[in-house]
Amino acid sequence: MTSSEKMNALCQLGRWDAIDTEEQDATQGRQLKHSGNIAAQELLTKMWTLGEGTERDRCGPSNSPRQVLSNTLGSLANSEIFQAATPRGSCALLKTLYTNVCNSDCAYCINSTHTREAYSYTPEELAKVFHNLNLRNLVQGLFLSSGMGSDPETTMEEMMQSVEILREKYRFRGYVHLKILPGASRYNIERAIQLANRVSLNVEEPSGSRLGEVTTVKDYGIDILRRQDWIRDLADNLPSGQTTQFIVGATGESDWEVISRMGQLYEDMRMRRIHYSAFEPIPETRLQSRGTTPGWREHRLYQVDWLYRVYRYPMREIREALVDDFLPNRDPKVTLARLFLKEGPVEVNDASMVELLRIPGIGPLGANRILSLRRSGVRIRSRKQLAEIGVVLWRAQPFLKIGGTYQATLKNWF
Repeated sequence: MTSSEKMNALCQLGRWDAIDTEEQDATQGRQLKHSGNIAAQELLTKMWTLGEGTERDRCGPSNSPRQVLSNTLGSLANSEIFQAATPRGSCALLKTLYTNVCNSDCAYCINSTHTREAYSYTPEELAKVFHNLNLRNLVQGLFLSSGMGSDPETTMEEMMQSVEILREKYRFRGYVHLKILPGASRYNIERAIQLANRVSLNVEEPSGSRLGEVTTVKDYGIDILRRQDWIRDLADNLPSGQTTQFIVGATGESDWEVISRMGQLYEDMRMRRIHYSAFEPIPETRLQSRGTTPGWREHRLYQVDWLYRVYRYPMREIREALVDDFLPNRDPKVTLARLFLKEGPVEVNDASMVELLRIPGIGPLGANRILSLRRSGVRIRSRKQLAEIGVVLWRAQPFLKIGGTYQATLKNWF
C-alpha cells in the first residue's frame, strides 16, 4: 500500500471519531483532523494486532476463506475478516480479540509471552469500529474473542458491554459469536447467552492431564467442562448453540484421545460444532521448538467429526479407521467402507439408509433422494441418474452395484 493510499484510509478511519461531533469552526476542524489522523493510526494498529490475534480461533476449517475486499479501508481492516456460514446463511465476520493482555500462561500462545505491545479496546470503541464496518457492508457479523486480561470477569464484562452497545445503541440485530473466558461466572455466561447468537469456550486439549502440560492456570474440569455444562443448561435461548475447539498436536496426544473427547462433548454438552486447529509453534513461546502439526491431520479429524456428527457412525466403527490410535492420511470413510463392505459392492436399489451412508460419495441428502425414488417405485438404472441426484460417482462407483452390475476391474478388490 502506498503512503498516499494509507493516509487517505487513515483519514477515513479518523472520521469515525468525529461522527458525534458538531464542530463548525474551521480552525478547530483542522485541529480535529490532525488529532483524528493520529488517533486513526493508533486505532488502525490496534485493529490489525487484535484481529491478527484471532488467527488460531476457528469458526470453520483453517482453509475458510478470508473476505477479499478491494477498497483501501476494507483492506486495512481485513486482518481477520472471514467468510463464514451461519444459520442465516454466509456472512463476513469481523474476528477480533477484545484485548491481547492475558494472565494465563498457555505454552503455545503469543499473548502469554508479554513480548508484544498490549492493546485493548474500550466497549464503545469496539462497537463503533464494528458499526462503521457494518455500515460499509464490509462485515455482517462479529466473532469476539479475548485474552484473559488481568481479571477474566472484568474482561468478560467489557466484552458484553461492547455487544450491548451494538444491540441497543446501534440496533445491530445480526450474528454475534461471543467467546466465554475460562472460569467465567454463571451470571456472565447467562448474560452472554442473552446477547449472542453463539458462544464457545475452547476445550483446547482432550483431558486435564494434557491441558496441564501447557498451562498451570486453567483447571480442565472446573474452568472449562463445568462452564460448558452451564452453557448447555442455559442454551435454550441460544439460537446457534455452543461450539469448542481443540489444539491438535501440541502435547503429543493421540487422535483417539481427541476423538473420544469429541464424542463426549457432542453427547454430554450438546455441542453444535467442534473445531480443530493444527498446532503451529510461535516464536518466543515455551513450545516454540516443537514441530508443526501437519494440516492433513486437522483435515482428517474434521472428516471423522462429520462421520460422527452428521452420518451418525458409531464410535466403535470410527475406531477401526485408526492405526495405533492415530488417523492415517487417507479418507476415513473410504477406509471404513473397505472394512465393512466385505461382501462386495452394495446394490443401490436395495441398500438401507445405513448402508447407503457407508458408501463414499453418498451423503444424507443423496441417500434420502435414493430412498424417496424407491418409495415412488423408481429404480436407479444408470450412473447418470446417480449423478443427477448428487452422488459423487468417482468415489461411489467402486462400492456400488446398479441393477446387479459394477466396475469389472474392481471385481476382486474386496
